[in-house]
Amino acid sequence: MLRRSFIALVAVALTACATSTIDPQRKAALGSVYLEPVQLSKASVFGPNLSEANANSGKVPTTVAEATSRLQEIVDTRTNLRELIESQARQDLITKGYRVTDAASGASAKLKINVYHALSVPIGDGRGIAMTVSAEMVRSSDGKRLMFAGESQIKDSEAKGVRMAPYAEWFTNDDFVVEQYRLIARLLTAQALAGL
Repeated sequence: MLRRSFIALVAVALTACATSTIDPQRKAALGSVYLEPVQLSKASVFGPNLSEANANSGKVPTTVAEATSRLQEIVDTRTNLRELIESQARQDLITKGYRVTDAASGASAKLKINVYHALSVPIGDGRGIAMTVSAEMVRSSDGKRLMFAGESQIKDSEAKGVRMAPYAEWFTNDDFVVEQYRLIARLLTAQALAGL
């Protein structure tokens, strides 16, 4: 399961360079846009290495299954990621001149957003949230792709508050996890939707 999630995360991250923006003429010709429910992957965790497990024995999950379950619980119950991203996407659409509709039927185009996320492998003495947000707008009449973007790297991440932390911090400080998840989701969503 972890391997499949990792492959999916990497596959989407690799598409980040294949971005496109919507053509102004096509944009002008669109009527309403339907925002599909955001698709969230399940959390993935790269389990603790020997030094991490020994340093935090008895305090944090020591298996991939335990760590994944703990992280997924926080994502499900506290981050409100789906609602956060959908709200931001809706606001971006409106700000950029689109008419957003709540009904898929009759919409000229659909905006699809997929999010893949994991607790990264150790990088130095810390870890971070690895996340990819992909956005695709397709024309309803024929399914033609009008815009695509995949974002996994945050520009000036440190200056914007993105942090690395020791393995134990991700399982003993829920507020920190929630803060980082929501921050990273907001930043990557904004980058992914820049071409609207």
